[in-house]
Amino acid sequence: MSAAAYQPSDLPSRMASKIEVDPESGCWLWTGSRNRQGLSGYGTVSYEGKTDLVHRVVFRLLVGEIPEGFQVSHAEPRWPHHTRCCNPDHLEAVTREEALGHRDWKRARARRTHCRHGHAYTPENTYLDPRGFRQCRACRSGRDKSR
Repeated sequence: MSAAAYQPSDLPSRMASKIEVDPESGCWLWTGSRNRQGLSGYGTVSYEGKTDLVHRVVFRLLVGEIPEGFQVSHAEPRWPHHTRCCNPDHLEAVTREEALGHRDWKRARARRTHCRHGHAYTPENTYLDPRGFRQCRACRSGRDKSR
């Protein structure tokens, strides 16, 4: 892996203290608050009085402003799409169409080993819905009980 252009220490200490670096991928994994529970939530941070997604704030602080009409996306396929990653070396400003093109949804869904609530996709805990998508029996059971 080539030398990183940025380090978490380049950020305000309040943010840097909530980042763990994955030595294998180089991802900066956000350990602070997230906008969703489970495995699919993106990191959030309050900066200059506004709450925003942490990868957007890190991008603005270290790389520069996000151009109008662009969003910050993982520069796939080089880097895994990880909702907790905020490493600016793994991010780029792209149009919405480009960002959607980065994702191979079928393959990404097939690689998942757990549902968004953290239950393992085991044969006993998984079924296919009418559309052919895997569903978690534990989550389904919880939804049925709450009705």
